[in-house]
Formats: sequence, C-alpha cells, structure tokens
Amino acid sequence: MAPAVLLLILRFLGIAALAFGWALWAVWSASAAYLVVLTVGAFFQSRRLRRGSATAASPAARFHRIGLLIPAHNEELLLGGVLDRLHTLDYPRDSFQLFVIADNCDDSTAAVARAHGAEVLERTDPENRGKGFALDWALHSLLPDSRRFDAFLILDADSYLSENFLQVMNRTLSSGVGAIQGLYQVENVDESWRTRLMACALALAHYVKPMGRMAFGLSDGLKGNGMCFSREVLERVPWSGESITEDIEYTLRLVQAGIRILFVPDAVVRAQMPTTGRQAATQRQRWEGGRYALLTRSIRLLGGAMRRGQPLVADRAVELIVPPFVELFALPAVCLIGGLLWLLAAPTAFAAFLWMAAWTMVLAAGLFYLSAGLALARVPLTTCSALLFAPLYAVWKLGVYGTMILRRGSGRWVRTERH
Repeated sequence: MAPAVLLLILRFLGIAALAFGWALWAVWSASAAYLVVLTVGAFFQSRRLRRGSATAASPAARFHRIGLLIPAHNEELLLGGVLDRLHTLDYPRDSFQLFVIADNCDDSTAAVARAHGAEVLERTDPENRGKGFALDWALHSLLPDSRRFDAFLILDADSYLSENFLQVMNRTLSSGVGAIQGLYQVENVDESWRTRLMACALALAHYVKPMGRMAFGLSDGLKGNGMCFSREVLERVPWSGESITEDIEYTLRLVQAGIRILFVPDAVVRAQMPTTGRQAATQRQRWEGGRYALLTRSIRLLGGAMRRGQPLVADRAVELIVPPFVELFALPAVCLIGGLLWLLAAPTAFAAFLWMAAWTMVLAAGLFYLSAGLALARVPLTTCSALLFAPLYAVWKLGVYGTMILRRGSGRWVRTERH
C-alpha cells in the first residue's frame, strides 16, 4: 500500500475516532448535567420532607387489606426469618396476608413458608421460570378472588421491611396514589467491600434520584422490591412476566398509561446483597443485560415522548440512557488519561487542551453528584470508604460485560446464590 494512501486511511480513522469521542462526550455531559439537576432537586425535596408534609402527617381513613407477595425459588435458607419479621409489622394482623409463591422449588421452601404462617402458592413451570412469571401467575389467581385485597405489596425472599412499612403504604394508598415504591437499601452493608460499594450505589439510585424526581413532579422507577400497587392499578395495567427486567417494563407501561409511581422514603426495605464475585456476577448480568436490551427502545421512547409532551415517559427513557454508576466515572477517567497522552505527544495541540477541559467538566459534575448525593443520603464514611475499590469493581464489571457479549446477552433468569 502506498504511503500516501496509508496516511489518508490513518487520518480518516483519527477523525472518525475523534468524532465518536465527542459524541460520547455529548451523551456523558448531558447525563452528568441531568444528575446534577436531580441532586439539587433532591436537596430541596429532602428539606421539604424534613419539615413535614401534609400527606405524611394525615391519618389514614381506613386500613387497606394488603396481600404481601413473596416470589421464592429455593429460598429455605432465609425465608423463615423474613416471614417471622413480617408478622411483627405495625399493622393490624387481620388486614394483611402473607403469600409465598413457591416457584419451581426442589427444596423445603413451601414447608418453611407454611411453618412460618404464610399461605403457599405452589407453581411448577420449568419453561417459564423467574420472578416475573411467578408474580404474573399469582396475581392472575388472586385479583379475581371476590375483591379480597385492596392492594398488593411485592417483596423479595431475602428482604426485611421497616416496622412502619405497611402504615406508610396505607396512608399513601388513602391519599389516592396507586403505585408506590419504598426506599430499597442494603441489609448486609458491612459484610464486604462489595456490599458497602453497593450501599453507596443504591443510595444514589434509590434515594437521591427519586427525591430529585419528586421535586419536579416526575415518576420514580420500580426497583422490583418493596413496591405496592392498588387493585385498580393492577386491573388497569396488568402485570406481565415476559421480560427478565419485569420491574423496568412495568414502570414504562405505567407511565405510558399516565400513572405516576410515588417514592416514599419513610418505608424502607432492606435486602441481602451478594458478597462474592460469583454471586454478584449472576445478579449483575441479569440487571445490566435487561437494561441494555432496552437501550434502543428507550431512545425511540424518548423521541416519541418529547413529540407528544409526556414528561413522565421522557424521564424514564432518559433514566435508561444515563450511564450506570461505574461507567459514569470510568469513561471520563480513561478519556482524561488519553488526553494527557495526546498532550505529551503534541504539547501545543489546542484540541488536546479542549478535550481534557471538556472531560474534566464531566468528571467534576459526576463527583458533585457522588459527594453531594452520598451526603444527602447520609451514608456513613465507613461505607463510603468502599469507593476506594471502585477501580477494581470497574475492571470486574468489564469482565462481566465481556461474558454477556460472549453469551449474547443476559440469557434466561438465574437465581442469585444466597449465603
């Protein structure tokens, strides 16, 4: 190949790489700005809530009858303790019923559930496995049952509710809200650096962002755990278990129907989080695989929502486009290192200075979101110390993504290993 042709190809590749880099910067900078706005909104919303809201202070007109649905696949290890705690909730015992959906179990999950006072719904369907299908099956069985329940609460089999959880849900249902999400936190925070790092990530995703959205009248997103729906909402927008990310799918369907999901930070649900790389990998593949599978759809959804003037839908589409916690910081760091190498190779290159300045702004906005968000969520410094392991976690997560690519996606539902 002639040197002139080779030089032309290299120049073209360089221009293409630079254009792609600036396109990534546009996405990351818009995402960082969006998160900064939500953080500022969360600050003012938290101050309003601390002063006391009329909704939180008003007594409920009545006690709603609530069915607690716990999907469980081979959960004999933790289920008994979870059910025992649920019996002690501050709510009239005759106004709520515990249901364990023993889904394709080959252990003593059903026996444990009965021994600890739950009604058991046993399901065997090896072809349609997973939480989404189990809930779909259970709700289709319970909803037509002589209007036995006013609302349903969905809880994971490794999770614990704050004592006031049903009281908060009851007050919120009485105010006319039909879709509610509690504050989802980590139960075993101090078990490893992974659980502490997860506690930091959930503080931002499950507290700061929902509080910011509340400030602007937007909808929270369902987290798959500690979420409550009125009978009317479930009848108007039926649950579907066909997606591995059933909570994200149902969120989109609700907001498209004009139903806002309200975040209630006073109702806390805490779940066990993976402590080892092996445990975390199955969970992360399921979460991220489902999220990225919806990315193309979310871009189309955003365009349609903006044309039709649907802010709730547009915001949920943006949530799927905004990079996750690790990627938000990893890419700017890599681009800054690249810019530094560029400067070393061409010290007078103005484009290199511009590149570094642009990515420094993105990183600074991300750091504001991180530091201000953790302060708003009142995350202890001992927990925040796990951020020192973030680079290690980023490398591990890249490996998980590589595995997902080789396997062509997240695959079918796989239960996260308990301990």
